[in-house]
Amino acid sequence: MSKTHTRRETDRRSAVNPYTRRERRLVFFDGQTADAETIANGGVREQTLAALERIRAVAEEQRIDTRDLVRTTVYLTDMSRAEAVDATFESFFEERRPSRTTVGADTLPDGAAVVIEATGVDG
Repeated sequence: MSKTHTRRETDRRSAVNPYTRRERRLVFFDGQTADAETIANGGVREQTLAALERIRAVAEEQRIDTRDLVRTTVYLTDMSRAEAVDATFESFFEERRPSRTTVGADTLPDGAAVVIEATGVDG
């Protein structure tokens, strides 16, 4: 059984100035899929990993680490394959996994079995 993490955003007081507040910015990443070759030849696990790698690449462009991802939504065409998604998330997010909602979908763009969108925190 995996551990559950609850994240709370609170104002952080500075030791120098107790009224200083650190502002954080939410960054939203549109749904990501695997590349066409992985969609055509890979299973749910491979497609999930490829979509997560794309999210990592886009997040890095915004100077956001995967540890700063706080929420994901996974769209999956076959809910019986949710365990493969779970295992991939477990290995991809080594330390702290973002919260996740998995939604069943009849069809996804480009014939993908998995689409993942994410929300990160900058700052």
